[in-house]
Parts: sequence; C-alpha cells; structure tokens
Amino acid sequence: MQRNLQDLKITELEVKKLSGKSLSDILMVNLYQLPLGFSRKQLLSIMLNQIVVFGLTLIISLPLTLLMITKTSYASDDPRLINLFIKIVFGISLGITLCWNIYMWWKTKPLKELAKLQNEVNKYNQVIAAVEIMDKLAAVGNLEVNLINRNDVIKALQVTRESLICAIQTERILRENQDFIMRRYELFASMENNLSALMNFDVKNQATEYGKLLNEALEIGMSVQKEVRILSGVSVEK
Repeated sequence: MQRNLQDLKITELEVKKLSGKSLSDILMVNLYQLPLGFSRKQLLSIMLNQIVVFGLTLIISLPLTLLMITKTSYASDDPRLINLFIKIVFGISLGITLCWNIYMWWKTKPLKELAKLQNEVNKYNQVIAAVEIMDKLAAVGNLEVNLINRNDVIKALQVTRESLICAIQTERILRENQDFIMRRYELFASMENNLSALMNFDVKNQATEYGKLLNEALEIGMSVQKEVRILSGVSVEK
C-alpha cells in the first residue's frame, strides 16, 4: 500500500482514542439494539449470542435450583420433582437472560450513533482498500486509469477522513456531556466546510473506476454530515 493511502486509513486504535470506546463496545450495539435493517450475518450473530447467554444462565441456575428443591417435600425418585426441577431451571434462566438483555439494551443505547459512524468508517476503509487494488492492477498494466482522477479520490478521502474524525469527536462530546455545549457548533461548522469541499470535486466522469470510488467517498461524506446533524440537533432536510 502506498504511503498516502496508509496514512489515510482510520484504525481501530484511532477510533478508540477518539471515541473513548473500544470496537467491542461498538459491536455490542448491533447485538442489543436490533436495527431494522440487520443482515443475515448479523441475525446469526444475535442468535448465537442469545444461545451463549442462555447457556451461561443455565449454569448459574442449576445450583440455585438444586438448593431450592432440597427444601421441598418431594421424594428424590418422584417424577414431579424432575418436572419441577426443569421448570425452575428454565424459569430462572429465562428470567436472567431477559434481565441481561434489558440491561445491555440500556447500556448500549447511548452508543447507537457511534455505531453508525463506525459503519461509515468501515465503508471509508473499504474505499481505501479498493483504491489499493486499483493501484496494483494499474501497476501491472491490467487497467487503464486516469491519474488525475485518482488524485481527486485521494483528496476526497482526505476530506472525508477529517469529516469522520470530526463526527466521532462530536458524538463523544455530546455523549459525555448531555448539557448544552458550545463547541459542538464549532465542530459542526468544520463538518459543513468539509462537505462543501467534497462537493467541489468533479465527479462527472463516473465511467472510470476511480470516478466511482470518488463518488463513493462523497456519499460517505454526505452520510456522515447527516449523522452529525442528528447529533447536533439540527433538522435534516428530507
């Protein structure tokens, strides 16, 4: 990867430093906030997570249930005792699982906007990876490219990177400070300037591969601007 592309990447460590949250914290949002548009892969992750949680609660409920049934008047070989044991085990497990899900839903709710921004960071890094592949193909002569158009992509990615960093900082400030904060307007103004800079790039030549990547970078910038508007309490035009 060329140095200018490597420097443009937004790493997990950088997101953690900017947001104050690790990637694992952000990923938990997808498991407990249940977005309407989740994919089959996300649905599988949610189901697997619930199975693991329920399995752990079974381990916890078993000794509790054994302690409870020892105080009953049933004989040890009474079939009703087994039936009672199963009902109590599953009842306790389901109760603990439900309480755990409610707690995690409450805990991850403040990170919903950060999770959306992380999704934009992933798209942004994918664009960088696509540019790297294009560079490799061009280097071996398998692809005709417009070098000027590539430079536009790099410039657009630089502006998009600044916008993403600005958005993550804005989200953290608003998350950690629920009161009115004057600095959010300064960050929002910076975000608006970055988007204006993106809009100035020439994307007329959509036929080239670099042109498509440039347009994708622009779309990411506009999506980030929308999230910042939501975070800053500014109405978004429909």
